[in-house]
Amino acid sequence: MAHMAQTRPGRKSSARGTFSVLYDLVLQAQKNVGRAFVLFWLFTVDDAATFVVPNVIFGLCSALSAPILVAPQDDIASILLRLPRAVFFNWSNLLIFDLANQRLPESAREDALNKPWRPVPSGLMTSAQVRRAMLFCIPMVLTANYLSGVGVETSLLLVLTWLYNDLMGGDENWICRNVIIASAFWLYNTGSSNSLHGQTAVITEKGTLWTNIISGVILTTMHVQDLKDQEGDCARGRRLAPLVLGDLTARWTIAVPICFWSCYCTWFWEVGMAGLGIVLLGFSVAIRCLVYSGKQPDRRTWELWALWTATLYMLPLLYRYMRI
Repeated sequence: MAHMAQTRPGRKSSARGTFSVLYDLVLQAQKNVGRAFVLFWLFTVDDAATFVVPNVIFGLCSALSAPILVAPQDDIASILLRLPRAVFFNWSNLLIFDLANQRLPESAREDALNKPWRPVPSGLMTSAQVRRAMLFCIPMVLTANYLSGVGVETSLLLVLTWLYNDLMGGDENWICRNVIIASAFWLYNTGSSNSLHGQTAVITEKGTLWTNIISGVILTTMHVQDLKDQEGDCARGRRLAPLVLGDLTARWTIAVPICFWSCYCTWFWEVGMAGLGIVLLGFSVAIRCLVYSGKQPDRRTWELWALWTATLYMLPLLYRYMRI
Protein backbone atom coordinates (compact mmCIF):
# COMPACT_ATOMS: atom_id res chain seq x y z
CA MET A 1 0.00 0.00 0.00
CA ALA A 2 2.81 2.35 0.86
CA HIS A 3 4.40 1.57 -2.49
CA MET A 4 1.16 2.36 -4.34
CA ALA A 5 0.77 5.61 -2.46
CA GLN A 6 4.24 6.61 -3.56
CA THR A 7 3.70 5.87 -7.24
CA ARG A 8 0.32 7.52 -7.74
CA PRO A 9 1.55 11.11 -7.31
CA GLY A 10 4.32 10.34 -9.76
CA ARG A 11 1.82 9.17 -12.35
CA LYS A 12 -0.29 12.28 -11.86
CA SER A 13 2.79 14.46 -12.20
CA SER A 14 3.75 12.65 -15.40
CA ALA A 15 0.21 13.09 -16.79
CA ARG A 16 0.23 16.79 -15.98
CA GLY A 17 3.60 17.13 -17.64
CA THR A 18 2.37 15.41 -20.82
CA PHE A 19 -0.76 17.59 -20.90
CA SER A 20 1.38 20.70 -20.44
CA VAL A 21 3.60 19.74 -23.38
CA LEU A 22 0.59 19.02 -25.61
CA TYR A 23 -1.04 22.30 -24.57
CA ASP A 24 2.15 24.22 -25.42
CA LEU A 25 2.33 22.47 -28.79
CA VAL A 26 -1.28 23.41 -29.57
CA LEU A 27 -0.66 27.02 -28.60
CA GLN A 28 2.47 27.13 -30.75
CA ALA A 29 0.60 25.59 -33.68
CA GLN A 30 -2.17 28.18 -33.34
CA LYS A 31 0.40 30.98 -33.32
CA ASN A 32 2.14 29.55 -36.40
CA VAL A 33 -1.13 29.12 -38.30
CA GLY A 34 -2.24 32.63 -37.34
CA ARG A 35 1.10 34.08 -38.45
CA ALA A 36 0.90 32.16 -41.74
CA PHE A 37 -2.56 33.57 -42.49
CA VAL A 38 -1.37 37.10 -41.71
CA LEU A 39 1.62 36.68 -44.03
CA PHE A 40 -0.54 35.19 -46.79
CA TRP A 41 -2.92 38.14 -46.45
CA LEU A 42 0.00 40.58 -46.78
CA PHE A 43 0.98 38.87 -50.03
CA THR A 44 -2.52 39.35 -51.50
CA VAL A 45 -3.93 42.46 -49.81
CA ASP A 46 -2.80 44.80 -52.58
CA ASP A 47 -4.85 42.85 -55.16
CA ALA A 48 -7.82 41.54 -53.17
CA ALA A 49 -10.15 44.53 -53.56
CA THR A 50 -9.29 45.13 -57.22
CA PHE A 51 -9.10 41.50 -58.28
CA VAL A 52 -10.94 39.04 -56.03
CA VAL A 53 -13.99 41.25 -55.45
CA PRO A 54 -14.71 42.05 -59.15
CA ASN A 55 -14.24 38.40 -60.16
CA VAL A 56 -16.64 37.22 -57.46
CA ILE A 57 -19.12 39.88 -58.61
CA PHE A 58 -18.84 38.50 -62.16
CA GLY A 59 -19.67 35.00 -60.96
CA LEU A 60 -22.47 36.21 -58.69
CA CYS A 61 -24.11 38.26 -61.45
CA SER A 62 -23.75 35.37 -63.90
CA ALA A 63 -25.44 32.95 -61.49
CA LEU A 64 -28.22 35.39 -60.56
CA SER A 65 -28.92 36.21 -64.21
CA ALA A 66 -29.48 32.54 -65.11
CA PRO A 67 -30.53 31.13 -67.48
CA ILE A 68 -29.04 33.89 -69.66
CA LEU A 69 -25.35 33.18 -68.97
CA VAL A 70 -25.49 29.95 -66.99
CA ALA A 71 -28.05 27.14 -66.96
CA PRO A 72 -30.04 25.74 -65.27
CA GLN A 73 -31.55 28.45 -63.10
CA ASP A 74 -30.86 28.08 -59.36
CA ASP A 75 -32.46 29.67 -56.32
CA ILE A 76 -30.84 32.71 -54.70
CA ALA A 77 -30.31 31.02 -51.31
CA SER A 78 -28.28 28.19 -52.86
CA ILE A 79 -26.16 30.67 -54.82
CA LEU A 80 -25.39 32.76 -51.75
CA LEU A 81 -24.46 29.66 -49.75
CA ARG A 82 -21.81 28.92 -52.38
CA LEU A 83 -20.36 32.44 -52.17
CA PRO A 84 -17.48 31.42 -49.81
CA ARG A 85 -16.48 28.78 -52.37
CA ALA A 86 -16.14 31.43 -55.10
CA VAL A 87 -14.17 33.70 -52.78
CA PHE A 88 -11.82 30.84 -51.91
CA PHE A 89 -11.33 29.93 -55.58
CA ASN A 90 -10.29 33.49 -56.45
CA TRP A 91 -8.25 34.24 -53.35
CA SER A 92 -6.39 30.92 -53.25
CA ASN A 93 -5.33 31.19 -56.88
CA LEU A 94 -4.37 34.82 -56.36
CA LEU A 95 -2.24 33.69 -53.39
CA ILE A 96 -0.33 31.21 -55.56
CA PHE A 97 0.25 33.89 -58.19
CA ASP A 98 1.46 36.44 -55.64
CA LEU A 99 3.74 33.94 -53.92
CA ALA A 100 5.28 33.02 -57.29
CA ASN A 101 5.60 36.67 -58.26
CA GLN A 102 6.94 38.14 -55.04
CA ARG A 103 9.49 35.39 -54.30
CA LEU A 104 11.65 36.32 -57.30
CA PRO A 105 14.76 38.44 -56.47
CA GLU A 106 13.92 41.02 -59.14
CA SER A 107 10.39 41.31 -57.71
CA ALA A 108 11.82 41.93 -54.24
CA ARG A 109 13.95 44.76 -55.62
CA GLU A 110 10.93 46.25 -57.41
CA ASP A 111 8.72 45.92 -54.32
CA ALA A 112 11.37 47.68 -52.22
CA LEU A 113 10.57 50.76 -54.34
CA ASN A 114 6.83 50.31 -55.00
CA LYS A 115 5.51 48.23 -52.07
CA PRO A 116 8.12 48.02 -49.27
CA TRP A 117 5.55 46.67 -46.78
CA ARG A 118 5.25 43.32 -48.57
CA PRO A 119 6.65 40.27 -46.67
CA VAL A 120 9.86 39.76 -48.68
CA PRO A 121 11.20 43.35 -48.92
CA SER A 122 10.13 44.04 -45.33
CA GLY A 123 12.11 41.03 -44.11
CA LEU A 124 9.15 39.04 -42.75
CA MET A 125 9.96 36.15 -45.12
CA THR A 126 12.86 35.18 -47.36
CA SER A 127 12.52 34.06 -50.98
CA ALA A 128 13.50 30.53 -49.92
CA GLN A 129 10.72 30.46 -47.32
CA VAL A 130 8.19 31.62 -49.91
CA ARG A 131 9.33 28.83 -52.24
CA ARG A 132 8.85 26.26 -49.48
CA ALA A 133 5.39 27.69 -48.74
CA MET A 134 4.49 27.16 -52.40
CA LEU A 135 5.46 23.49 -52.16
CA PHE A 136 2.71 23.13 -49.56
CA CYS A 137 0.15 25.60 -50.92
CA ILE A 138 0.01 24.52 -54.59
CA PRO A 139 -1.13 20.90 -53.89
CA MET A 140 -3.56 22.14 -51.23
CA VAL A 141 -5.12 24.78 -53.49
CA LEU A 142 -5.31 22.40 -56.45
CA THR A 143 -6.95 19.64 -54.36
CA ALA A 144 -9.44 21.96 -52.64
CA ASN A 145 -10.55 23.56 -55.91
CA TYR A 146 -10.74 20.18 -57.65
CA LEU A 147 -13.15 19.02 -54.96
CA SER A 148 -15.17 22.21 -55.55
CA GLY A 149 -15.50 21.47 -59.26
CA VAL A 150 -13.02 24.07 -60.55
CA GLY A 151 -9.92 21.92 -60.81
CA VAL A 152 -9.47 22.51 -64.55
CA GLU A 153 -9.55 26.29 -64.16
CA THR A 154 -7.09 26.09 -61.26
CA SER A 155 -4.69 23.85 -63.23
CA LEU A 156 -4.67 26.23 -66.19
CA LEU A 157 -4.19 29.22 -63.88
CA LEU A 158 -1.11 27.51 -62.45
CA VAL A 159 0.26 27.20 -66.00
CA LEU A 160 -0.38 30.90 -66.65
CA THR A 161 1.28 31.77 -63.33
CA TRP A 162 4.36 29.85 -64.48
CA LEU A 163 4.36 31.60 -67.87
CA TYR A 164 3.93 35.03 -66.31
CA ASN A 165 6.50 34.78 -63.52
CA ASP A 166 9.12 32.08 -64.05
CA LEU A 167 9.24 32.43 -67.84
CA MET A 168 9.03 36.25 -67.55
CA GLY A 169 6.01 36.50 -69.80
CA GLY A 170 4.92 39.51 -67.75
CA ASP A 171 8.22 41.35 -68.15
CA GLU A 172 9.55 41.29 -71.69
CA ASN A 173 6.55 42.34 -73.76
CA TRP A 174 3.52 44.32 -72.61
CA ILE A 175 1.23 42.75 -75.23
CA CYS A 176 2.22 39.24 -74.12
CA ARG A 177 1.63 40.33 -70.54
CA ASN A 178 -1.88 41.56 -71.34
CA VAL A 179 -2.69 38.35 -73.24
CA ILE A 180 -1.68 36.22 -70.24
CA ILE A 181 -3.67 38.39 -67.84
CA ALA A 182 -6.75 38.41 -70.12
CA SER A 183 -6.57 34.61 -70.36
CA ALA A 184 -6.31 34.41 -66.57
CA PHE A 185 -9.38 36.63 -66.17
CA TRP A 186 -11.30 34.34 -68.53
CA LEU A 187 -10.49 31.41 -66.27
CA TYR A 188 -11.21 33.34 -63.07
CA ASN A 189 -14.57 34.49 -64.37
CA THR A 190 -15.52 31.06 -65.68
CA GLY A 191 -14.42 29.45 -62.43
CA SER A 192 -16.38 32.00 -60.39
CA SER A 193 -19.53 31.26 -62.39
CA ASN A 194 -19.11 27.51 -61.95
CA SER A 195 -18.34 27.86 -58.23
CA LEU A 196 -21.52 29.80 -57.57
CA HIS A 197 -23.82 27.77 -59.77
CA GLY A 198 -22.75 24.30 -58.72
CA GLN A 199 -21.11 21.42 -60.55
CA THR A 200 -24.11 20.86 -62.82
CA ALA A 201 -23.77 24.35 -64.34
CA VAL A 202 -23.46 24.78 -68.09
CA ILE A 203 -22.30 28.11 -69.49
CA THR A 204 -24.60 29.14 -72.33
CA GLU A 205 -23.51 30.37 -75.75
CA LYS A 206 -24.23 33.97 -74.71
CA GLY A 207 -22.34 33.35 -71.47
CA THR A 208 -19.28 32.23 -73.41
CA LEU A 209 -19.54 35.25 -75.70
CA TRP A 210 -19.87 37.62 -72.72
CA THR A 211 -16.86 36.06 -70.99
CA ASN A 212 -14.86 36.56 -74.21
CA ILE A 213 -15.98 40.19 -74.41
CA ILE A 214 -14.83 40.80 -70.84
CA SER A 215 -11.48 39.21 -71.69
CA GLY A 216 -11.27 41.72 -74.55
CA VAL A 217 -11.91 44.52 -72.04
CA ILE A 218 -9.06 43.22 -69.87
CA LEU A 219 -6.73 42.69 -72.84
CA THR A 220 -7.06 46.27 -74.07
CA THR A 221 -7.16 48.16 -70.76
CA MET A 222 -5.33 46.08 -68.14
CA HIS A 223 -2.09 48.05 -68.48
CA VAL A 224 -3.79 50.78 -66.45
CA GLN A 225 -2.25 48.99 -63.45
CA ASP A 226 1.24 49.66 -64.84
CA LEU A 227 0.89 53.44 -64.63
CA LYS A 228 1.38 53.50 -60.87
CA ASP A 229 4.45 51.22 -60.80
CA GLN A 230 6.66 52.83 -63.42
CA GLU A 231 9.58 53.55 -61.06
CA GLY A 232 9.91 49.95 -59.92
CA ASP A 233 9.25 48.53 -63.41
CA CYS A 234 11.98 50.72 -64.87
CA ALA A 235 14.45 49.61 -62.19
CA ARG A 236 13.59 45.99 -62.97
CA GLY A 237 13.97 46.50 -66.71
CA ARG A 238 10.45 45.46 -67.59
CA ARG A 239 9.18 46.41 -71.04
CA LEU A 240 5.67 47.51 -70.11
CA ALA A 241 3.38 49.88 -72.01
CA PRO A 242 4.18 53.18 -70.19
CA LEU A 243 7.92 52.54 -70.59
CA VAL A 244 7.82 51.26 -74.18
CA LEU A 245 5.15 53.54 -75.67
CA GLY A 246 5.75 56.54 -73.43
CA ASP A 247 3.53 57.67 -70.59
CA LEU A 248 1.08 59.83 -72.59
CA THR A 249 0.68 57.37 -75.47
CA ALA A 250 0.06 54.53 -73.02
CA ARG A 251 -2.64 56.58 -71.31
CA TRP A 252 -4.43 57.14 -74.63
CA THR A 253 -4.27 53.37 -75.38
CA ILE A 254 -6.17 52.87 -72.12
CA ALA A 255 -8.62 55.77 -72.28
CA VAL A 256 -9.93 55.12 -75.80
CA PRO A 257 -10.76 51.41 -75.23
CA ILE A 258 -12.45 52.24 -71.90
CA CYS A 259 -14.78 54.64 -73.70
CA PHE A 260 -15.42 52.11 -76.47
CA TRP A 261 -16.18 49.21 -74.13
CA SER A 262 -18.43 51.36 -71.94
CA CYS A 263 -20.65 52.08 -74.94
CA TYR A 264 -20.36 48.67 -76.58
CA CYS A 265 -21.21 46.62 -73.49
CA THR A 266 -24.29 48.66 -72.66
CA TRP A 267 -25.36 48.35 -76.33
CA PHE A 268 -24.71 44.59 -76.27
CA TRP A 269 -27.07 44.14 -73.34
CA GLU A 270 -29.69 46.53 -74.69
CA VAL A 271 -30.15 48.32 -71.37
CA GLY A 272 -30.60 51.79 -72.90
CA MET A 273 -30.60 54.71 -70.46
CA ALA A 274 -30.36 52.29 -67.53
CA GLY A 275 -26.71 51.84 -68.47
CA LEU A 276 -25.95 55.56 -68.55
CA GLY A 277 -24.26 55.46 -65.14
CA ILE A 278 -21.84 52.77 -66.34
CA VAL A 279 -21.00 54.79 -69.45
CA LEU A 280 -20.41 57.94 -67.40
CA LEU A 281 -18.20 56.04 -64.96
CA GLY A 282 -16.17 54.65 -67.84
CA PHE A 283 -15.68 58.08 -69.41
CA SER A 284 -14.73 59.48 -66.00
CA VAL A 285 -12.03 56.83 -65.60
CA ALA A 286 -10.77 57.55 -69.12
CA ILE A 287 -10.58 61.30 -68.52
CA ARG A 288 -8.90 60.78 -65.16
CA CYS A 289 -6.33 58.53 -66.82
CA LEU A 290 -5.41 61.36 -69.20
CA VAL A 291 -5.56 64.28 -66.78
CA TYR A 292 -4.08 62.93 -63.53
CA SER A 293 -0.64 61.34 -63.20
CA GLY A 294 1.63 60.37 -60.32
CA LYS A 295 1.90 57.35 -58.05
CA GLN A 296 -1.12 58.03 -55.84
CA PRO A 297 -3.44 59.48 -58.54
CA ASP A 298 -2.60 56.53 -60.84
CA ARG A 299 -3.34 54.09 -58.04
CA ARG A 300 -6.71 55.75 -57.56
CA THR A 301 -7.37 55.49 -61.32
CA TRP A 302 -6.56 51.78 -61.17
CA GLU A 303 -9.03 51.30 -58.29
CA LEU A 304 -11.74 53.15 -60.23
CA TRP A 305 -10.95 51.00 -63.27
CA ALA A 306 -11.60 47.90 -61.14
CA LEU A 307 -14.92 49.44 -60.02
CA TRP A 308 -15.80 50.14 -63.66
CA THR A 309 -15.16 46.51 -64.64
CA ALA A 310 -17.35 45.37 -61.74
CA THR A 311 -20.22 47.54 -63.04
CA LEU A 312 -19.82 45.98 -66.49
CA TYR A 313 -20.24 42.57 -64.86
CA MET A 314 -23.64 43.70 -63.54
CA LEU A 315 -25.07 44.37 -67.01
CA PRO A 316 -26.47 40.82 -67.57
CA LEU A 317 -28.29 41.03 -64.24
CA LEU A 318 -29.69 44.44 -65.18
CA TYR A 319 -30.79 43.05 -68.56
CA ARG A 320 -32.57 40.10 -66.92
CA TYR A 321 -34.55 42.13 -64.39
CA MET A 322 -35.50 44.79 -66.92
CA ARG A 323 -37.39 42.05 -68.78
CA ILE A 324 -39.33 40.61 -65.85
